[in-house]
Amino acid sequence: MVTRLLFVTLALLPLAAGAQAYRWVDEKGQVHYSQVPPPGAKTRTIVAPPPPSASPNQDSLNKSLAEQQAGEGKRREEAGKSEQARAEREAQCRQAREQLAFMDANPPIRMTTTDDKGNVSRVSEEQHRTRRAELQKAVADRCS
Repeated sequence: MVTRLLFVTLALLPLAAGAQAYRWVDEKGQVHYSQVPPPGAKTRTIVAPPPPSASPNQDSLNKSLAEQQAGEGKRREEAGKSEQARAEREAQCRQAREQLAFMDANPPIRMTTTDDKGNVSRVSEEQHRTRRAELQKAVADRCS
């Protein structure tokens, strides 16, 4: 029973906090404040100021939190871009190594090339050396 009474009292406590306050002056000129107006007295209702915020620095804390969250989003985006760039670089490295292995496995006499008009011709020694040097440079650049 006592527990119920305590629970009801605690549940109604916020309602009492929002109660109105009255101001009046008695016959001696003294100012009084009360939650209950006296009978027959000329009273004035007082509007209570809003309660103070939980923390005087709440606005600055909210602003810094928002900035931190925005910065976190940028960091994630940059990490995603760098991860994508790393994956592209690995793919280019793998492709350059495969092409270089193909060049090493096949002498120029067994390789052909097609020009813009669709003409097929054998790869010369010079073309083979040039392409192999390009691939070695690509491997050195992308795979390190």
